[in-house]
Amino acid sequence: PPVGEGSQFPSTSGGGGRGEGADWNEAYAGRFKAAMDDDFNTPEAVAVLFELANEVNRSQSSEVAAQLRSLGGVLGLLQRDPTEFLQGAGSDDEAMIAAQIVARNAAKLAKNYAEADRIRKALLEAGVVLEDSAAGTNWRRV
Repeated sequence: PPVGEGSQFPSTSGGGGRGEGADWNEAYAGRFKAAMDDDFNTPEAVAVLFELANEVNRSQSSEVAAQLRSLGGVLGLLQRDPTEFLQGAGSDDEAMIAAQIVARNAAKLAKNYAEADRIRKALLEAGVVLEDSAAGTNWRRV
């Protein structure tokens, strides 16, 4: 079933992960849902998340930030504290770095180069160097 209509991504209000608490009638959520319903089009869904993140930065709205976190939860993103995430706490370190690389690639795909650069810089500050090549993006610790 489509997102928000009895699928694994409920439209009910509540906690953060898997889309609980998301306002599925809101414009960004509608676009996110349409992308997910389109054969799980994650690049488009992540591009919507980046647009919503830009809106959070512009508006400084806690409601918009909550919507971003809820939608990100559908993809398992944005659920941890950012500082903890970038410090690489725990054994999920490589998965976290990989998620940031996916987010950076999605930002580049959406032509949001400022966000892609911000992610690269944040990873570098956390001791992770990204190396782009024709085969993709690799990373190493400094």
